[in-house]
Amino acid sequence: MVNYSDLTAHLSGDIDCHIFDTLPSTNDYLSSLAFSPRTQVCVAMQQTQGKGQYNRRWLSSKNNSILLSIRRVFSADVTLSGLSLVVGLALIETLKDYGINDLQLKWPNDVYHQDKKLAGILIENSLKNQMQSVVIGLGINVDVDIDCQTPWTDLRTISKNPINQFDLNKDLINKILQFCQIFADEGFVYFTRQWENVDYLHGKRLQYDDKKQTFLGLCCGVNAEGALLIKTKREIKRVYSSQFLSFPC
Repeated sequence: MVNYSDLTAHLSGDIDCHIFDTLPSTNDYLSSLAFSPRTQVCVAMQQTQGKGQYNRRWLSSKNNSILLSIRRVFSADVTLSGLSLVVGLALIETLKDYGINDLQLKWPNDVYHQDKKLAGILIENSLKNQMQSVVIGLGINVDVDIDCQTPWTDLRTISKNPINQFDLNKDLINKILQFCQIFADEGFVYFTRQWENVDYLHGKRLQYDDKKQTFLGLCCGVNAEGALLIKTKREIKRVYSSQFLSFPC
C-alpha cells in the first residue's frame, strides 16, 4: 500500500491534502467541502462510486490505479472549455519523464496508448463570488483487471520500468497545477502546438447527432478555446461536448 502521509511536503504551493484508503468519489469529496481559495487535493486508494464523463462509471481496483482530484479556483472570466485538454497535456508531459511515450489525447478528456484507453479526466465547476471553483478528477490505470467494453491498457503493460505511485501522484499534481497557472494567464492558445502533436481524433471521420442537428465530417483539430472542429462538405462545425459524437459505422 502506498503511504501518502507526507505528500504535502512534496507539493509546490499552499495546498490542503486529503488522503483516503477508500472513498466513493474523490471529485464528490472535494465538491462537498466549503469554498476555499486554497488549492485542495484528494487522493484515494479505491473509489467505490468513481465516475467519468456524463456520469459513466469509472472502473478501478484497490491500490492499482491513480485516483486523484484537484480543486483549484479560477477567476470567473477564465474560459474553461480547454482545461481538460491542458490537464491531459500535463499528464502526457509527466509520463514522458517515466519513459512512457506514444500517448495521445482523445478530445476532450481521454488519454490513449495505441488505441487503448489509459486514463480519463473529469472536470466539474461551480461559481462562487465571481470565482470558479473547479474540481479536476484524474483516473489512471496502473495495474488493473477490469471488464470494460472500451479497449483499455495500464502502466504495467506499457512501461518498461515499475511505476512508483507516490512519485507519480506528486509529479502529476505539480505539473497539472503548473499548467493550470499558464492556462489561467495565457488561455488554451498557449498549448495549441502541443495539442496538435497528440491529437488522437485528427483526420478521423466523426458523426454528430443531438436530435436537433446531424452531420458527418473529418476532425480537423480544435480552435483557440479548445472546441473540436469538424469539417463537413459545407463548413467547419464547432463542437463543445462529446456526448453526441460517435464514429460512423
